[in-house]
Amino acid sequence: MSRPRVQINKPNQIDALLAHLDSHLPQFTGPPGVVGLTLNGGLARGYGDHLSEIDITFYLHSDTYQHWQQGHAPFGVGIQRFDGMLYDIKHVDLATEDVATWSDDARWDASYSQVLYDPSGKIATLLAHNEQYRPKPMDAGGVLFSAWWHYKLAGDIWIYRDDPLQAHMMLNQAVTELVKAVYMANGEFIAHEKWLIHMSRTLAWTPEHWPERLVQLLGHVSPDMENVKRRQRHISAVWQEVDAYIVSMSDKPYPVNVTQRFFYDLLTLLIEKQSMPLADWQQVAGMNMLNLAPFNLCVSVTEDAVVLDKDKLATLTPEDLYSWYYEVVEATRS
Repeated sequence: MSRPRVQINKPNQIDALLAHLDSHLPQFTGPPGVVGLTLNGGLARGYGDHLSEIDITFYLHSDTYQHWQQGHAPFGVGIQRFDGMLYDIKHVDLATEDVATWSDDARWDASYSQVLYDPSGKIATLLAHNEQYRPKPMDAGGVLFSAWWHYKLAGDIWIYRDDPLQAHMMLNQAVTELVKAVYMANGEFIAHEKWLIHMSRTLAWTPEHWPERLVQLLGHVSPDMENVKRRQRHISAVWQEVDAYIVSMSDKPYPVNVTQRFFYDLLTLLIEKQSMPLADWQQVAGMNMLNLAPFNLCVSVTEDAVVLDKDKLATLTPEDLYSWYYEVVEATRS
């Protein structure tokens, strides 16, 4: 599978950096208690220059980790210079490493990691386990909602209030979330923001004319409201394209966007069942969902069931709830 890659039009000094690392491997793997060593960061993704650090992670036995934590590491950790070259050294307790708790950034970085030392095979197993957390396109609802919230809801607010700089700030944050959604649409780990835009250009699928669209999303920012509105339109167009692409991959057609899918699924389930045992409801959603629109307006909770009032649902109007929720209600009527 082709993965996002670095495309930098500068001399690539990776060979010299890796040679420096290779010459120091005996020093790094020799101390007792070192279970494994990986290469991370930009070098693991295939690029290095004079601004790069050599990122390495030590995996240690628990007692060794505690020994290092008490100030007894055999060499410096963090940002260190070895024989003129900068290293960024991290050390972890292998026994407590739980991929399930890793951040999105950690999972992305680990997905490019290269194993340098692993006599027991435990590091390779850990990194392979990371793959099961690869994002799924239909899980992009959260970042797409955040993008929509920033460019549309907050964007409209600050356009009306005539503060173009605040509006631009909201649009900038929307772009970050929208690019994350493009990664998720590809089933890819989301790149760290340091690399987010750069590596998005080599994703297998991108919105049409992606390099030019990125310029429209981020370039030519000026403190006038027409510029804000133009950027907002460009962001909206890309948002719609990403959403449509993800919806097209669903195993069934959806009359709503990805951000509304969970609410739509729950409401259609209630329409089908009309009444659900509490235990069945809790298999698909938390009880707190019933406090949210549109459920709070047409659903009741008895001692042992969640009950839909179809008459109340049928009479809901745009005046009764926020437009985002009303779109979900309307979709169930079609």
